[in-house]
Amino acid sequence: MWHGQHGRAFWDTAAGRQILTLDLIFRKISEAQQSFINTAAQRGIHLACPPGCGSCCHGFMPDVLPVEADYIAYFLLSHEAHTTGEPVLAYDAFSVRAEDNPSPCPFHDPERPGHNCRIYEARPLVCRLFGFSSTQTKTGRTVYRLCRHMPTPPGLRERILSEEALLQRIGATPPLMGSFAMELLAIDPSRASERRPLSESLPSALARIAGTLHYCPDEPNAA
Repeated sequence: MWHGQHGRAFWDTAAGRQILTLDLIFRKISEAQQSFINTAAQRGIHLACPPGCGSCCHGFMPDVLPVEADYIAYFLLSHEAHTTGEPVLAYDAFSVRAEDNPSPCPFHDPERPGHNCRIYEARPLVCRLFGFSSTQTKTGRTVYRLCRHMPTPPGLRERILSEEALLQRIGATPPLMGSFAMELLAIDPSRASERRPLSESLPSALARIAGTLHYCPDEPNAA
């Protein structure tokens, strides 16, 4: 994993522990989504984004909590610096400013259809949940809505499925968006109100994580 190249000293810091906790949540999301997709496929219902789509990034700037910004900052400082051999000093280095870029997100790359996100491994919670997660109604009922760009797969008649319809047609429900959002908030409740657009949160996160890494000794990873 990309987060395994620094020593125990970093992972023993508050920032390091929070990044590891968030990584566990992200893994749970991925496993839950894949389980839902696999269960649907066993019923002959194939749920997938259209090839080369990336429309969910168009015109969208994700809001993130500080721990998400730290997670992305660590990814840039470790993964990108490792692959390019150059330190990351500002997120603008990864921003694509093409005139035809349909997204304000600094990590959307219109030149790579289907692989538009340049931080896909470290993408925020909302980006991970979109398309393959459910929500709850005011009465507490689970509802799953197909992305408007996703074709209706054979075997489904509707694009909005109640919990009963999900269990009847697919045999499972997708992960609940609100549950994982609450898990993320619980990582650092004192900063739960500090949600901001990614472009605003990232510069300070880069400085914060870079400073922490600078003062942590380089030793074998024991995380």
